[in-house]
Amino acid sequence: MVTCELTVQALWCFTRQIQQMIEDGQDPSMPEQYGWRFLRAAYSRLTTARAQETAQHVLMREAIMKASGLAERLRAAQDALRESVG
Repeated sequence: MVTCELTVQALWCFTRQIQQMIEDGQDPSMPEQYGWRFLRAAYSRLTTARAQETAQHVLMREAIMKASGLAERLRAAQDALRESVG
């Protein structure tokens, strides 16, 4: 769970940076390896239950995601990066 929490915090900061670029009137751009596909993969890893996860782990992961609001931030950052590429 510590790894999950640290990942969520790092991604929250990353998506905040993208949001800040947008609010500053810039088109957000990232190196391709950290673009919208990276965020899509991170979203999937953090929101999809795994076969080896216990019910308790699933509930804790879901609670972390809900409390952080990261799912919505990841979706918004994906959309912004997609728009800036195309």
